[in-house]
Amino acid sequence: MGYRHELIKLNDRLLERRLTWTKEDYEFLSGRKTIGGRMIGFLTPGYRTKEKLWRSGRIVYGYCYKTYADRDFLKPYLAWIIFSPMAIYEDNPELYQPILEKLTPVIEGVSKDKDHKLVNALQNPITEPKYFQLPEAYTEGKLVYVSTAYVYPDLHPEFRPGLVTIAIEPNETKEIMIVTEAMLENNAYFFSK
Repeated sequence: MGYRHELIKLNDRLLERRLTWTKEDYEFLSGRKTIGGRMIGFLTPGYRTKEKLWRSGRIVYGYCYKTYADRDFLKPYLAWIIFSPMAIYEDNPELYQPILEKLTPVIEGVSKDKDHKLVNALQNPITEPKYFQLPEAYTEGKLVYVSTAYVYPDLHPEFRPGLVTIAIEPNETKEIMIVTEAMLENNAYFFSK
């Protein structure tokens, strides 16, 4: 089975779960049921729109290339993710690898790229880019974005950088959220909190 087939299964499961999720489930999935999540929400303008991702968004592949946890993995922390709404990445998310290879000098701060917005979006630990479109020189003319998403340790206990699935809904919000398969299961672990 290929990548697209797995993504179709996840999106079908998301549609099924929407029929049974309660208001409290949406709050939990949006990170609003934990103290850390509420503290971030108090400071984050997109806090209330995360629920829209779960109510009407879709799941796509992305690639997390770095996290910023400030050494405390018990609190929510940021992850930088490149992703695209284009179908070509649903078939083969490994196409993110050449993009990351081209971006690595910029991410590591050794590039002579003069695009300060790009450098800031990819490097700055206090910048939270939302749908920052990567220049075509890095993406072979494809539409690819970089965004940050919060990793909530209670929602993403085994999160690691690399290939990830995320919820997007660009017509409703500039927020993205990391999705795990367990979130879409009828899993007492998530809904007993």
